[in-house]
Amino acid sequence: MRTSIQILLLVVAVFLLSGCTRAGGRSDTGAKVKAVTLDARRAPSAAMLSALKETGITHIALVQFGFQRDATVPGIRMQTDGNWFSESDHGARELAQQAESLGMRIILKPHLWLGRYNTAGQSRSTIGYDSDEEWKVWEAQYRALIMHYAMLAEEIRAEMLVVGTELARSAKERPEYWRDLIANVRRVYHGQLTYAANWWEEYEHITFWDALDYIGIQAYFELSLDPDPDAAMLRAGWEPHKKAIKALATRSGKPVLFTEIGYRNVHDAAAKPWRWPSRDEMEETDPDDALQAELYEAFFQSVWHEAWFGGVILWKYHSDNDRRRNFLGFSPQGNPAEDVIRFWFTRK
Repeated sequence: MRTSIQILLLVVAVFLLSGCTRAGGRSDTGAKVKAVTLDARRAPSAAMLSALKETGITHIALVQFGFQRDATVPGIRMQTDGNWFSESDHGARELAQQAESLGMRIILKPHLWLGRYNTAGQSRSTIGYDSDEEWKVWEAQYRALIMHYAMLAEEIRAEMLVVGTELARSAKERPEYWRDLIANVRRVYHGQLTYAANWWEEYEHITFWDALDYIGIQAYFELSLDPDPDAAMLRAGWEPHKKAIKALATRSGKPVLFTEIGYRNVHDAAAKPWRWPSRDEMEETDPDDALQAELYEAFFQSVWHEAWFGGVILWKYHSDNDRRRNFLGFSPQGNPAEDVIRFWFTRK
């Protein structure tokens, strides 16, 4: 007959073991995250999710939005169950169940959508205020947004939550707010946390990496200005960025996760990988599938083996039943780049 002490020790052991596979726990300690952002207007088919698994993908990242009209005026609108499947709470719940059945996990990555769509991209990094009162109004609204997704992440056993994306002015000017927010999130969510800092004038200036599990970087680094770069040029383009990232990882003791990386199949993707397509460009530009594949190959050859590198979230895949195909966009689907991804994600 077991004593009460033996029973207590058994309960503790079971708890610790279950913690290795619960929300946020890695079942394969030390394995790199191999994730894609999934953008789905409607629920993707089971066949598509199985194809993602066969590509070597271990995690599906879902982007949820809070909406803000003006960078200088506080006011965040939540829309947690809109029509867009992958952005909704019910979509996250369904995808989490499907992903788990295939041995994949979910990453939640809330964004703020600022103003209306524009081809220059979203300038959420400029959100900021001149008075402490306005900052506190915005911070309370943003806290409500993130705490909602923290509780959702816990409910669906998501492996990771991104607590912020490209909010450079806030992250640099109000670091104590972020430390407090991270502490609050950890009270309700027991998975891994990161913040997605922009590659340009942000990630090196974040002072709260120690409070997170990963250094998160939106990795749209310029690699070559040459109009026809070869593989050696692209690999060389990574060297200064790798040096800076390694130094930060060494100082912080944290692994690095590229919370976004992607390349369009256009001629200037190596020089301006961050640039979104315009409608005129989509009508007048021929695709450059070869360069897109070469850029992915250069990323994997240059970065993937680094000891400080913890993984990647590729931007992005579209649902198989979504007719808004990403011509000249960031998706590698159906392009030679997808073969590169499959090779690196499935190699032993």
